[in-house]
Amino acid sequence: MVLKRRPDGTYVRDLPPLRRVVPHVMRTRTESIVYFQQRIEVDGLLAWLDATNADRSRGERVTLFHVFLTSIARTMRLRPETNRFVAGRRTYQREDISISFVVKQGMSDEAEESEARIVLTGTESVEDVRRLVDDVVHRERAAVERGGDDRLVDFFSSWPRPVLAGVAGGIRWLDYHNLVPRALVEAIPLYTSVYVVHAGSIGIDPPFHHLYEMGTASAFVSIGKVAPQPVVDDSGAVVARRCLDVVYTLDERAADGFYFAKTAEVIRRLVAEPDLLADPALTVEQVVPVWPPRR
Repeated sequence: MVLKRRPDGTYVRDLPPLRRVVPHVMRTRTESIVYFQQRIEVDGLLAWLDATNADRSRGERVTLFHVFLTSIARTMRLRPETNRFVAGRRTYQREDISISFVVKQGMSDEAEESEARIVLTGTESVEDVRRLVDDVVHRERAAVERGGDDRLVDFFSSWPRPVLAGVAGGIRWLDYHNLVPRALVEAIPLYTSVYVVHAGSIGIDPPFHHLYEMGTASAFVSIGKVAPQPVVDDSGAVVARRCLDVVYTLDERAADGFYFAKTAEVIRRLVAEPDLLADPALTVEQVVPVWPPRR
């Protein structure tokens, strides 16, 4: 019997008819992908980072990445439909907010990569998230024993191709029927709310990334580098301001475009004005008082 219960989500029973049908029309994440590009002015964020880090040692500095992760988690708490995923052509509401990202062992072509995941409530401060991220990064880089996902890769990598194909197919079958064990879900970082890459940390613009068919990530967020950009100010003059581009890759089956448009504005405002993140009881109306924005 096909099960509706999963270890990582609750079946959404009150979907509108159209959204219930969509996963049968668009059966995979690949054919359901929507790309959304956003430019965020970050002069205010950079000034806030300078003030926050003024008396901190190098190892305790808050970074743009920490602010972004905090903003994403807070937004998913305020806009919970962005924390949904489709499995077995059914829609589920994730029970936690988890963010996965890559940890590189060094800044060279040969340096190994490992994947990390943090689990949040969406009420954390930037400092809370900094501690979580720094702990995970330090643990991954200093670990004598590799993480669960790395051990899985090491274990299967030397197997013959037909066996690997069978294992991957078996996991997909189990996932479709909601039979993947919780231990495996927790060991594979692709079972996550959102996957984030900070391309700007290596000085490049954000890529338009794909979504993974395996796992449950309905969103991939690519963060680009900070650079001066021409912006029209309130007086109509063109001025140079520091901005960064963000590319969101979304599974349209999880949430519709109108819902995400307001969600993207919430993220933009929280990143541009990180003081807002100090209030764990923040509401959407406090972040985006008027929607759609007035011209």
